[in-house]
Amino acid sequence: MILPIKIALVILSVIFFLYIVRLVSNKKLLLSYSLLWLLLSVLIAICAFFPDPLYYVAHLLGIELPSNFVFIVAILCLLAIALSLSIVASRQTAYSKTLIQEVALLRKELDELNNKNGSK
Repeated sequence: MILPIKIALVILSVIFFLYIVRLVSNKKLLLSYSLLWLLLSVLIAICAFFPDPLYYVAHLLGIELPSNFVFIVAILCLLAIALSLSIVASRQTAYSKTLIQEVALLRKELDELNNKNGSK
């Protein structure tokens, strides 16, 4: 890997790391979700500094080009993130459904109490 590309990757990963930290500090991103992104930015910087293990692992897995290995790992990371967000969305949907049902029951009880007091 040539030096300008290494420098660009390191600069981009540091900018990305700082951006994630800023999102967490502004409470726009939860810390639990940011850890994966922070890890990803650190891995990018490490791979930029030390690309030889990347070549070794790609060769070990029988992948011709290390760039293909990077794309496979990136796709797997994105799938993991998508699955994680789908789980969170499913939980939030179930929680919202429960809240809506509880509010409806409370409204019904309130209407019954109002009707009972109004009829006296």
